[in-house]
Amino acid sequence: MRKILTLLVGLALVGLVIAPVNAAVAGLNSSNTVIVLPTTKIVNGVPVHIGEDAITGSRLGAFLVLQGISQGTYTPTVSVPVEYHSVLIPDSDQVYRLSETDMPDVGLDVGDEPVGKTIVVQVNFSRVGFNSTKKAAEFMDRSIEIVFNENTTPLDVNVEGDYRVVSTTVDGRDVLYFYSYKEKLSAQNSTDEYLVAGEWRLTFKEIDISGERLLVEVKYPDGHKDISVMSKSVYYAMYVDSNGNMVYENLTSFSDIQALLQQGVRNLFVFYITGLFQGALGTQIVQYSYWYYEKIREYHDGDIYSGQWVWDIDPVNSLYILYLHVNESSTDFPEVFVHYGDSLELPMDWGLSLVPAFQKDEDGNIVGIYGYRFVRTVLLKKKVTVVAPRVEVTEDVYSFILEDVQLGSLPSNKNVIIIGGWVSNKAWELLEQTYGAATVEDLKGEIMSRGYVVKELPNPKNPNYKVIILAGKTYAETRKAVNEFMGGP
Repeated sequence: MRKILTLLVGLALVGLVIAPVNAAVAGLNSSNTVIVLPTTKIVNGVPVHIGEDAITGSRLGAFLVLQGISQGTYTPTVSVPVEYHSVLIPDSDQVYRLSETDMPDVGLDVGDEPVGKTIVVQVNFSRVGFNSTKKAAEFMDRSIEIVFNENTTPLDVNVEGDYRVVSTTVDGRDVLYFYSYKEKLSAQNSTDEYLVAGEWRLTFKEIDISGERLLVEVKYPDGHKDISVMSKSVYYAMYVDSNGNMVYENLTSFSDIQALLQQGVRNLFVFYITGLFQGALGTQIVQYSYWYYEKIREYHDGDIYSGQWVWDIDPVNSLYILYLHVNESSTDFPEVFVHYGDSLELPMDWGLSLVPAFQKDEDGNIVGIYGYRFVRTVLLKKKVTVVAPRVEVTEDVYSFILEDVQLGSLPSNKNVIIIGGWVSNKAWELLEQTYGAATVEDLKGEIMSRGYVVKELPNPKNPNYKVIILAGKTYAETRKAVNEFMGGP
């Protein structure tokens, strides 16, 4: 059987092209190649020059490492900071509000009134001054304010879909509640079907069409159930109050919903029957509307947004003011100074800051401030061309250079370079098994006639990789083969 396989391999390789090769042209380097060195030391009592072949192989190894280092051109996308400046704003103890006229590139909808999507960014310059001792701009309490309405507030709502903002005052302190909100103004179900809103569930049991009443099983968030009779055109409120009590009650009117929300109820389910009738197939149908509110967040006056930026909630006007808080008696809100070269950053992710323009005397000493500018810094993405080294080198030197006894088969993911002839390098046995005796005899014949060979064979396991033979009759001619392969003399 083995003879038959050998014959078949030999037949398959008839016409095999054994081509000369050059390392630079072939694109070989230490990351995609292994070098196979000879290990036989004595053959028929004649010493073989293994040491010299090892030195030659080492030179080849160093050469292949260098082959993996080249210049590469890259076009990465980088973020480039770009600054936009407002006009110079004088300090005349006025209340100044940033406008798109003064800063066309502000990137925000800013104006004098917090209406619609407009945000007010204002500086009270009567609370900003030059500190001659610190040689810096000093910002006092509420010197900068950012005014939002419920359409623009940056508070962390984290609500999918609709939400409602409710402001009120509790124990003399203004409070802001965020509710997720869902409504259904026209829906219907038959008996034994149910409606779920949050953790509340209504199961429709029986319908009294003439009496316009509905028998309902109410399942509460804590799991207990009650039977209730609901009438048409009555608002039924089911909620968990701020203390965790579960409440079921009738509302006088729809406007009572706002009062419950201002009490800070945790969730509120309002159910309203609009019609009761019998369907075409005798099924009993209830038509209804419902509203569901679930409290997601709550904020209070004095809550810290970030650093020294604090919330002031105005429930009367539904405004939410974020201001710079300074309290010298508190270590949490120390004095705020902005020195030359620095800026006061607004706490949002707008990249917006206020920068003092310092006045200097003839000697370069800071003597005052002649105005302020808002500066917006944005990162613009841009493609750049960079020329840098491209490195492709082996990460495992132990698998890069092998002894001939270590090469049991051809790898499918590497080029193979065999140094030395069949006398000293046992890898020739693998060559004969792979390519057949005829191919190997041709190589031997060329070595004996020419003195050495630099030849390339295709790797039958993967056509993207090659098997290269660098061999000579003596170590000197083997070295000549390696030098020719490396492109040298």
